[in-house]
Amino acid sequence: MWLPPRPLRRVRRQPRAYWTVMDIWVTAIAAGLAGLLAGSWVTAMIAWLPRTEPGLRPPPWRCPNCGTGFEPADLVPVAGWRRLLQRCCPDEAGRGSIVSGLLTAAVFVVMAVRFGPSPVLPAFCFLGAIGVALAFIDAAHRRLPDALTVLSYPVALVLLGVAALAVRGGGHHFLVALIGLAAAWLLFLIQALIYPAGIGWGDVKLSGVLGLYLGWLGAGALVAGLFLGYLLAALTGLGLLAARRATRRSQIPFGPFLLAGTLIAILLPLH
Repeated sequence: MWLPPRPLRRVRRQPRAYWTVMDIWVTAIAAGLAGLLAGSWVTAMIAWLPRTEPGLRPPPWRCPNCGTGFEPADLVPVAGWRRLLQRCCPDEAGRGSIVSGLLTAAVFVVMAVRFGPSPVLPAFCFLGAIGVALAFIDAAHRRLPDALTVLSYPVALVLLGVAALAVRGGGHHFLVALIGLAAAWLLFLIQALIYPAGIGWGDVKLSGVLGLYLGWLGAGALVAGLFLGYLLAALTGLGLLAARRATRRSQIPFGPFLLAGTLIAILLPLH
């Protein structure tokens, strides 16, 4: 006896993790408080790292010149940051400390709103902290210290590796992140070898870290983040030329634009 074939059953996909508004608010508040505390460390790195000898070494926990270190009161937002710098370098007290500290907290909040209470949030908050420090240092000194670029590789790999064990499809995300690391690093390495006046080795070292994070979000985010970095740098250069504040031979630090492009790509709905 002939029977009609049974209709194929649709396989239900597992629902993605959706966060409630309350989850987002609680996470954003907690991340903002953590960002304010991290702002103390970021402020110190901006003041101390440019004074250290170039090379691969851990970030200093004391001023390399006067030996000033952290005290509990230095963790107080704004007042503690100014207090720390006044003990360390009164001539530069407060310069950029409030901006960098509050910017760190703002980036933490943005990451919390973007990812919610996800296991990947600590990894991206770490990127936000080192990103603010590197942007300020590169803008002021045209230098991307190895203490924040090279040493960020193992930290980021561990944080994203732990997150890969806890999120759905984490293994795939981590694999694409490694591919993004290699692709971005190779791209910048080739540019540095062909045109060393335009791309510094600090940019090469930073590119791999950014490629790792962008790759976690997918190929679209990787392409968008790197493209936006170039675009922002080009527009800024054209603006400086139009204002006659730079010439065609002038060099501008590339790190802040790479970091800004990466942050924009993280927030774009490409993934």
